Amino acid sequence: MGIKKPTSLKTAFWHFLLMLLGGLFGAAVIPFLFLSITTSLGLTTYGNYSEIRAKELAPILASTPDFFEVQIPTEIGYVLFNKNYRLIDSTLNENELEQVRRYVTTGVSDRSTKKGYLFVTRKNEYVVLQYYIGAQYTNEWMNEHLPSPDILLIVLITVGWIFVCLFLTTRFAKKLRLQLEPLFEATSEVAKQNLDFEIGHSTIKEFEDVLVSFSCMKESLKTSLEQQWKAEQMQKEQIAALAHDLKTPLTVIQGNTELIRETKLYEEQRLYAAYISSSSEQMQLYIRTLIDISRTATGYQLHMENIDLPAYAEQLRGQIKALCQRKKIGLQMETNHLPALLCADKLLLERAIMNVVNNALDHSPQDSFIQISMTEDKENLKIIVTDAGSGFSQEDLLHAQEQFYMADQSRSSNQHFGMGLFITKSIVKQHSGQLILNNSEKTGGAQVTISIPC
Repeated sequence: MGIKKPTSLKTAFWHFLLMLLGGLFGAAVIPFLFLSITTSLGLTTYGNYSEIRAKELAPILASTPDFFEVQIPTEIGYVLFNKNYRLIDSTLNENELEQVRRYVTTGVSDRSTKKGYLFVTRKNEYVVLQYYIGAQYTNEWMNEHLPSPDILLIVLITVGWIFVCLFLTTRFAKKLRLQLEPLFEATSEVAKQNLDFEIGHSTIKEFEDVLVSFSCMKESLKTSLEQQWKAEQMQKEQIAALAHDLKTPLTVIQGNTELIRETKLYEEQRLYAAYISSSSEQMQLYIRTLIDISRTATGYQLHMENIDLPAYAEQLRGQIKALCQRKKIGLQMETNHLPALLCADKLLLERAIMNVVNNALDHSPQDSFIQISMTEDKENLKIIVTDAGSGFSQEDLLHAQEQFYMADQSRSSNQHFGMGLFITKSIVKQHSGQLILNNSEKTGGAQVTISIPC
């Protein structure tokens, strides 16, 4: 199915304007048609109906000897005077009589009352007929309790115009939003850092031009980022390769240093050899850290296998217990409701857990204890490590999982360079899990939770 040929925004607005004018015209015509139909059905009268009836009645009143023999319609009021303008009879109230007297004396009527007057001369009397200027209902009850047909007509036209404006404006705004929806979706995808998507189209030319430009920009950005990513990947691989290459000469230096230290040396030579040995060990630590940075950046190569989880937990217990004894820290470890098998990379998972345990041991006071809990919770394996140290600060909770974060020296180690929790997070994330940091309400120390799907 082909894409509909775009129309200009100017055409769209002209189309809206024509629809608006047509709607306003229709909203005005329909009430007039309605009033015309009610008039043809005898429910209402025309605007000059009473005036016509009064003019038809005038010659009859002038020629009939007995005024009271003339049948006067109820919608026409009258006032009967003698030749001296004394009141003989009337169907009008006091206020209306005052208006008639003013008309008789001045010849001017108050148009604001929508009442017209017709003066009729009889042989011995004068008659003033009062008629209503405008449409009326033929039913007296309707005339008393409902707004006049003219007012009702204005109300209907006003309501119709308001409805037409609201309806067409809402419809046009919705149509414009639908045309802009592909742009909204595209910006949303870019905000999510997703550049692998197709941009939609619009039937409005100006919007379509923007979408085409956005599509070109997206493709250019995608190409640029891919090139940048490849360059970064190559750089990381080169750094990792260089780090591995440095291990060989460093091993030679360490080996030869050990051989030198075994020979007969003067005190000063032995001191220099010790300097070389400690510095090479420090370099070895830097290289391991550099390799870790490269691996976490590019992602570890997972070797997934089905692990006998209860046996694995006991193996971890033995390793952790040995570390605790060396640092004179107690261990409380619980394993409850463990699944029989866990699909994971055994060595990487062990490294992630031991990173957290080592952090806990580093920051636990001597003669205190650490608590470790391994349980199955809602199809997730949860490993919770709690220490009795000072706990995480608010800044730690926000940034402790970031690379090289060492802001709080009380929870940092000169040997880890702020990489422990970052490496743990990377391993857990590759296992589709979560690393959660908080403080224990019981001990007041740090509490780290590793949660991975079983």
